[in-house]
Amino acid sequence: HYTLMLRDLGGLIRAAGDIALKEGARETDAKHVRRARRLSRTLEQQIADRYIENKKDYEVVRTRGAKIGQVNGLAVIGNSGIITAIAAEATRSLSKQGGSIIATGKLGKIAKEAVQNVSAIVKKYTDTDLSEYDLHIQFLQAYAGVEGDSASISVATAVISAIEGIPVDQTVAMTGSLSVRGEVMPVGGVCPKIEAAIDAGIKKVIIPAANLGDVALEKRKLKKVEIIPVRTIDQVLEHALTGDKKKGLLEKIKKFIPEFSLDVQPSAAGR
Repeated sequence: HYTLMLRDLGGLIRAAGDIALKEGARETDAKHVRRARRLSRTLEQQIADRYIENKKDYEVVRTRGAKIGQVNGLAVIGNSGIITAIAAEATRSLSKQGGSIIATGKLGKIAKEAVQNVSAIVKKYTDTDLSEYDLHIQFLQAYAGVEGDSASISVATAVISAIEGIPVDQTVAMTGSLSVRGEVMPVGGVCPKIEAAIDAGIKKVIIPAANLGDVALEKRKLKKVEIIPVRTIDQVLEHALTGDKKKGLLEKIKKFIPEFSLDVQPSAAGR
């Protein structure tokens, strides 16, 4: 693992040195390293970056206002972060067998299982009989597919918002896995995800508290966004939801919060 990391670092140093030499500089400094980081990319990364650039031409992500049932989720393609809008709609089930969960967006096996687990969270914390509803969950513009469970808190927030009719703050983006007990678990790729959020104009990024130590970005970037570490789903909803109904929902949810719920304050780095 470390060998692979050092190999990438060595390539970055060589590329930065080449740029400095081409400019006739006596020394390689930070600006050469930053330029090298932008220019020296693997073939896989170049393909991923091109996909992300093309996707921006048809972007449906909102970074202002509030919307019921839609959340700005964060993902990684290659080594680049990307914002994926996740929408949910709850409709009364017409089936005698009870409600069902319909998820679209080329979901992989782990992602499908994560969506199914969300139903247990919603059922417990909203005290809602999901057999009365069909839950439609859509990963908008997920042309490359979705794998992993790092969108779990995004899906849960979108579904709860749709069922309760409470808007989601669209200046917020989030990433995090969710246990069936409501714990927010760590995920990978936190730094590129935060960078993608900053580039899109997002004001707040919700991440698992366990990932706070993984945030290693330049101070000038961190000044543009507030990093909010969370441990449980109620903390996610507290920062993501908005409107008059929010307080009543949080009071209802807090009755079910287990012992592992701890107060976590937003990161000072993001202020």
